[in-house]
Amino acid sequence: MKPILFAPVLAMSLAVMPVAAVAQDAHAGHGDHAAHAQAQVSAEEAMLRTTIAALQAGTPNYDDMVPALADAVRDQEAAMAPMLAGLGGMQGMEHQGVVQGAQHYRVTFENGPTNWFIALDEAGKIASLFFQPAV
Repeated sequence: MKPILFAPVLAMSLAVMPVAAVAQDAHAGHGDHAAHAQAQVSAEEAMLRTTIAALQAGTPNYDDMVPALADAVRDQEAAMAPMLAGLGGMQGMEHQGVVQGAQHYRVTFENGPTNWFIALDEAGKIASLFFQPAV
């Protein structure tokens, strides 16, 4: 399945569509499953913070994305930019768990909360990214 970025301007309620390899259990063979899971969450949270800042600044970090996702972001950038800028500054981020292989974060901005879902591939690139206003 190809990675997709959905923006709320295009759809208000869509399912996360992670890359098939991301949805597989990437933890097999690790002695300390909990430590590995926490390291993965930390890497994805750091990448999400960087990505949100770059998107709000109008300078998406395409090199951090798999090619199909970078293309999707380029295609939607003009529609997303005003909405992302309108969120205001980030006030906080809280990990909510895993949904369909992607890490779910509730990100609160000056002008409201949002839900973000991010999955990294084995090389540490963003394979799947989705966000929507929180209800």
